Parts: sequence; structure tokens; C-alpha cells
Amino acid sequence: MKNQIAFIDEFGDSGFDFSKENVSTHFIVTAVIIDKNNQLLLEEQLETIRKVEFQESEMKSSLIGSKDHRRIRVLEKLSALDFHFFALVADKTVYEGEGLKFKDSFYKFLNGLVDRELFKAFPNLQIVADEHDNKDWQSSFIKYIRANHIPDLFSQSDFRFSDSKSDLLIQLADIVSGTLGRCYDLKKSSPKAHIFLNILNPKIIDIRFWPKNYFPYAYEPGVDFVEFDQTIANLSVTLSKQFLTKNSGKTDPVIKSQCDCLRYLLFYFQNINPNDYIFTDELQDFINSRRTSMLSKHSFRTTIIAKLRDAGVLISSCPKGYKIPATVGDVYEFVNHSNSTIQPMITRLMRCREEIQLASKNQIDILDHEEYKYLRQLIND
Repeated sequence: MKNQIAFIDEFGDSGFDFSKENVSTHFIVTAVIIDKNNQLLLEEQLETIRKVEFQESEMKSSLIGSKDHRRIRVLEKLSALDFHFFALVADKTVYEGEGLKFKDSFYKFLNGLVDRELFKAFPNLQIVADEHDNKDWQSSFIKYIRANHIPDLFSQSDFRFSDSKSDLLIQLADIVSGTLGRCYDLKKSSPKAHIFLNILNPKIIDIRFWPKNYFPYAYEPGVDFVEFDQTIANLSVTLSKQFLTKNSGKTDPVIKSQCDCLRYLLFYFQNINPNDYIFTDELQDFINSRRTSMLSKHSFRTTIIAKLRDAGVLISSCPKGYKIPATVGDVYEFVNHSNSTIQPMITRLMRCREEIQLASKNQIDILDHEEYKYLRQLIND
């Protein structure tokens, strides 16, 4: 992707004394990414929203605060615009290394995480940061980028400053980052978190969590969704996580697409609504947006969904689409859907076999080959 610009903002702080009111439990880095060719139009649209929603002020998440209905209204307007974002969510409460509790070490660690994830996806990215906010992390990240991404003939990554008071795209990054804080930070989390994420969902390139085995719920499972079965959900998430851990670093395009599909299913399951099925077209479009060649619907079902299931990942399906199972009912949906396909096929196969056996006076059994051993046992039983 060429001419991509990332506007960076963060939520949280470097503190680890969580007894203090102003110390966050999470540190979140957000990169709002746009096509440079669309920048002027996007800024005009943002200015229209800013004048209506913030009047003479900057667009800042802190000015919305805990007014969730206002945040929903603002997010709905912003979600109609042409931008996407990548975010890293680090849970500070699970940091085991004491060395990371020093600010410099903490920032260096974060810089490495953001760099690996962001520049892996966008190697030729121009980054814009707020020059007047005196943010320690941004200063350390700028030094890191300049030390590790010196522009050359092959990589045109660059860093520049802007003023958030006049840069509407940095203000947009502030709104998104602050909203993610309202979703994941334990001290700021909102009961409307899954609604925020549902609105933002079409704009999400990826949200990566640290540590990698950290899978949050942006809702309270047994309260917001009363049929939620923790045993089924935990098993489903664990098996999905195991697949991603085993395969995330692989370069095979099919395996990469399987991981993309699974991350999408997991994100929707854990952050938006565990009861919703996702339409095949939606999943297929998401995967194809990350591929150089398009997957057909048949290929999606046979090389992505079927292979994930072959690997032991639990994926429920019905005519409404696919999902990670959260209830016993989800599992039965899959069984019923499979039964509606498998049983008629077996019945037709049995009838064909019987007709040929009858006509050949039992001289021909179409299942009398080693590769059909399983089918023969299934029918004979």
C-alpha cells in the first residue's frame, strides 16, 4: 500500500501503582491510517463533525468522558468516513518482568511491539505524531523509528510532527484511542463497550493484544448474554488461540488467510456479540482485502473454514453464517446444519449402492475399495 499515512495517539501511562486513581491498567497505541489522496476531503468532513459536536474545542475523547450516548453519536458520524485503524492493547497488570516497571524499559518494550506489528503490515508508512502534547511515549517512539527505519531506496517510512490543536486527523486518533480505553481499561471501562466496538468494527484493520494469550471480553458474559456457556466459550477460545499461536508466523498465503479469518471471528465473539453469526460474504471480503488474489466462496469454505475445523478449531455454522461457539445451542446449530447436508447425501449413497448390488446380483459393491472403508463402516453400522 502506497501513500498511506498513520496518525498516532495513545491512551494510558507508564505507571504500575494501580492503587493510584490516575494510573491506567492498560496502555493503548492507536494508528489511524488513511490514503494520502483522501486527506483533504477527510479533513473537511471531520471539521463539519467537530463544529457540531465540539463547537470551539478540539475533538478529544476526554471531553466526551463517560457520556456514552454522546460517544455513540460521535462514533456513528465518524464511522461513515474513509479511514481505518490499527491498535495495540497492552495489559499492564500482567507484566511479570520487574524491569518493565521502569518507564524507559516499558517504553522500549512497547516501541518494539508497535514497530513489529505496524511496520510488518505497512512497511512504507508515513507517521504523524502530536508535537505539542509532551507525551513521553511518542518522544521515545520517534527516536526508535528514526534509529530503526532510516529511509532508503527500499523503504520510505518517515516521521513528522503536527499540532493536535489544528490537526483533525490526530484528533480523530485521540477519539479512537480514548474509546478503546473505555473498552479495555479496567478503571475506565464502559457497559457500552461492545456497542462502541460494533460501531468501529468496519474501521478495524487489527487490534493486537499483549500478552498474546490475553483474550478480553468487552462485555460481562453471564450478564449481558445470559445463555453464555463459559465452558463452551473457554474451550472455543483456547482452541482458536492454540491455532493462532502455532500458525501466526507462517508465510503460506492460505494459512495466513485462515489466521485472518479466525482473528475476525474471535474479535467479533469477544468484543461485540458472541451470539451473532457473521455472513460468509463479510468474512470473505475481510480475508480478500488482505490477499493479492481473491478467494472464491467455494475456496473460502474448503480451504479456510474446513481446514480450520480439520485442525480442531470449533466453528459453528448455520444459514446465517459462521461464529465461535458460545453456547450449547451454537454447537447444536452446527450439528443440525451438518445433519441437513450429510444425512441426505448418505441416504442417496445407500440407495445407489443397493440398486447396483441388486442389479449385479451382489457382484458389485461401489464401496468395496480401501479408500471408502470409513463410508462402508458408517453405512453398515
